[in-house]
Amino acid sequence: VLESALAHGHQVQITYHVPSRDQESRRIVDPRGLARVEDLLYLDAWCHTAGGDRAFRVDRIVAATELDSPVADPGARARDLTGGWFTDAETTTVTLRLAPPARWVVEYYPVTDQRPGPDGTIDVDLEVASEEWVKSLLLRLAPHARLLAPAAYADAFVTAARAALRLYDDDGVDSA
Repeated sequence: VLESALAHGHQVQITYHVPSRDQESRRIVDPRGLARVEDLLYLDAWCHTAGGDRAFRVDRIVAATELDSPVADPGARARDLTGGWFTDAETTTVTLRLAPPARWVVEYYPVTDQRPGPDGTIDVDLEVASEEWVKSLLLRLAPHARLLAPAAYADAFVTAARAALRLYDDDGVDSA
C-alpha cells in the first residue's frame, strides 16, 4: 500500500501503534519515501494530523489505506535518513536509568547501549539533539526514569520539574 501510494503520489490513512501510550492513532499522511535506519524501516511523511514531518516505523503501522487524494506537495522529497537521525545536528549522549514501566523507551527510541542496573532497572544511552527533548521525555517517564548523565541536563530537569510543581502550589491547585 505504501509503495503504491508513493508511486501514485497519493495520501495514505494509517493506523499507527504508539507504544509509549499503548494506543493507536489514525493519521492522514503524505508519504515521501521509505528509509532504513539501522535495522528498521520507516515511512518518511508529512503528517497532516501532527502538522509536521514524521517518521513512522513501518512495523508499527497497523493498517494503511491509499486514498484517492493527491499529496499536498508533490515535489517534496524524502529526508535523507541514511546517516541516522541527527546527521545535521550536534548530539549529546544521555544516560537514563529506567525502571520496568519505562522500558518501552528501548523499543521506541534508538539506544546506543544498554546495561543492567540495580533492582531490575536498565541503564541506557541515547544520542539526543536537544536538552528540551530530554526534559520532555523525563516528565513523561516520571517517576520511572532517572537521568544519570550529563549532570547539567539532570540539574536542568530538576529545576524545570520544581518550577512546574511551584505553578500548582502558587495557584492553589492541589498537586496530590
